[in-house]
Amino acid sequence: DYLSLTQSSGINAEYGGNNADVVAKNYIRTARVWFDEELDFYFKIRPHFETIDAGDLTDRYELRKRLNCKSYAWFIRNVYPELPLERDLIGSGQLRTADGRCMDTRGKDLAQGNILHLGTCHTGEGRNSNSNRFMMFTKDGRLMGLNFCLDSGYGEELKFYNCHNQGGAQHFNYDIATSKITQNNGRCVTADVEKNKVITAPCKEGDPYQVWEFDYKYF
Repeated sequence: DYLSLTQSSGINAEYGGNNADVVAKNYIRTARVWFDEELDFYFKIRPHFETIDAGDLTDRYELRKRLNCKSYAWFIRNVYPELPLERDLIGSGQLRTADGRCMDTRGKDLAQGNILHLGTCHTGEGRNSNSNRFMMFTKDGRLMGLNFCLDSGYGEELKFYNCHNQGGAQHFNYDIATSKITQNNGRCVTADVEKNKVITAPCKEGDPYQVWEFDYKYF
């Protein structure tokens, strides 16, 4: 996965402790050796990692070639298909309203059942500046953080759950013309500015809090 790389669970692993710099450098070394065409997407999630000196990687490249190892994209397709590659997306990055409010997981997409919050969009390069607000919208209609898919349960609250790839309350539509995110029950994904969370609500013409723009568009 994009952030924890070699760990078995979600992709939003945090780096802490006194060895944070060493750990971060090792993650970058792994990413540069294995990610191939997905490396650019990794740096969109963690842009501050792109300038870290990974050191000499010649022996790592040679080891991968000698062992005839599969690519990271192969791993995702065959071992962890719930995680999309960049080529599977219509949009990614911070999903923002016109007044600078963004969908914000607050790191709560590391566990199932947590709601999607609303926060101020970030432009900095702190270690959580992008990842807590990094969302992915797939071509097959999944709206997700870095670990789980959003599920409305056809109610108001949006919560994170395992992606089941069966549509239903985990299926969303993005209207390129209006920039609205809808579900097939006539509700729109809406920024609730009073409660600082993202919900679904009846779609309203001209409601600015039902208009969402991506950092990165693939359409």
